[in-house]
Amino acid sequence: MKKLFVLLFVLIIAVPTFAQLKSKQVVGNWKYTVVTDDAEMTGVFKFTEKEGKLSGEVVTSENYVIPFTKIELKEANNLYLELKTESDIIKVNVKVDGKTFKGTGSSSQGEAPVTGVKME
Repeated sequence: MKKLFVLLFVLIIAVPTFAQLKSKQVVGNWKYTVVTDDAEMTGVFKFTEKEGKLSGEVVTSENYVIPFTKIELKEANNLYLELKTESDIIKVNVKVDGKTFKGTGSSSQGEAPVTGVKME
């Protein structure tokens, strides 16, 4: 019984570690969609990794390129992104599930749902 308890304890501790999002899962191009009251916006999040550090940029459907100023891999497969435009800071929190993500983006104008799919 004691061995079973120890095994269960180890598994409970280990499972969140294995569920942690890895940078290699994020690297690549992700088509995103943001739906606001005014419009639907689309584009591509482009992620690369150099020397173990993630970097990236947003390419909008109008071909504007905005670099991410912060990229953080969080617990439970959550990805946090920040980017600065000329007039605002946009914060994006999404949960990655395989080759899709879903979450919210926020700016001074409010929050909006964000979804995306990894491009092959």
